[in-house]
Amino acid sequence: MKVTMDIELKDEPGQLILALEPVSRNNANLISVFHYHKTNSNTKKGGEKLQVQLVLDAKGPVIEKIKEDMEKTGIRILRIGEEKYGETLTILMIGHVVNTDIRDTISRIDETRIAEVISMSLSMPEIDKPTSAAVTINAIGKEEMKKTIALLKEITKEKNIQLILPIEIE
Repeated sequence: MKVTMDIELKDEPGQLILALEPVSRNNANLISVFHYHKTNSNTKKGGEKLQVQLVLDAKGPVIEKIKEDMEKTGIRILRIGEEKYGETLTILMIGHVVNTDIRDTISRIDETRIAEVISMSLSMPEIDKPTSAAVTINAIGKEEMKKTIALLKEITKEKNIQLILPIEIE
């Protein structure tokens, strides 16, 4: 079972390793770690908290044991949830992505209820020039991702945007 675990750590060296030890000790498969650390010269070292998102592949009892082990070391668990989506894909769109209403594109994908846009990185060199966007999409499964790609092809054709898919998809 794929599970997302959001945890809160002290902003001190070694805290991420401390958080990962229970994962290793309980033989869970670590799929990803998202750890964003922004430094601030006004912040006192060690006084701040930071959030880390772990994605694990493990059965329920193992997740519960990891949670218990983390809490014993003072790590705060913010959220644990089973992943709804099994497929992830990042695509590129090049053209007047913003001017053709990126919100409409995202809404049309999200409204399918089989996929959702989870992140986007946008590059806008100049207001009246073409833009590019890297868009990451989660879908329930492989078939749902295929349907989402077909929808994206329709949307980008309609909006005159170039769609770039990973090689294995094309």
